[in-house]
Amino acid sequence: MVEAHLPSSTLMAGWPTFSAAAPLRILASACQLGVPCGTDATSYGAPGADVRRLMTLPTVELVGFYPEDVAFGTPRRVPDIVGGDGFDVLDGRARVLADDGEDWTDAMVAAAHDMVALARRRRVHLALLTDVSAACGSQVIYAGARSGGVHRPGVGVCTALLIRHGFPVMSPRDLGTFDELLGRLDPTYRAPAGRVDHHQSAWYRDTFGGSGGTVSARPDATGR
Repeated sequence: MVEAHLPSSTLMAGWPTFSAAAPLRILASACQLGVPCGTDATSYGAPGADVRRLMTLPTVELVGFYPEDVAFGTPRRVPDIVGGDGFDVLDGRARVLADDGEDWTDAMVAAAHDMVALARRRRVHLALLTDVSAACGSQVIYAGARSGGVHRPGVGVCTALLIRHGFPVMSPRDLGTFDELLGRLDPTYRAPAGRVDHHQSAWYRDTFGGSGGTVSARPDATGR
């Protein structure tokens, strides 16, 4: 099973040959590039090895943006989605609440539109976003406040808007897709054995029973 939001093999095969003059353009959560913009003013230990390898490739241009930092500053309280996922927030069926209950929905949605505007302006080919985030989650978010410790399949607000505008999205946990991407960009890359995307991982299967569902570009409230 391939999640619909991930950059597919067919999509990658249709990309041109990238060069330093015409690189693969990736919109990345800035924390993934090592910018200390997480809720606790760290980068959560990022970048990991795969992202570091991307950062060394002359045929890749990484565009950093962190919507929660833009919307709420750093450090900040922790926002989570209550009543659904990012698509539901965009359609008015769910809200984004800080961990003290303050409603942060409008600022999060505004930051999502800023992120899409940047993606369009820079003509990015895909987005590389931090999973399990109310803004950038691409396969998993918290089911309500994360203090409850319950996860659910779903996407963050910014991811949902990027998907609706046709941008493929992956996370550093999508190891199988990362291997294919790096293999296309770097002929010296040799993928480690047994790496799979997040929805194929043992943790995901154990948590959701392998039936979390496919993330798709759900139509908005008008049916578009």
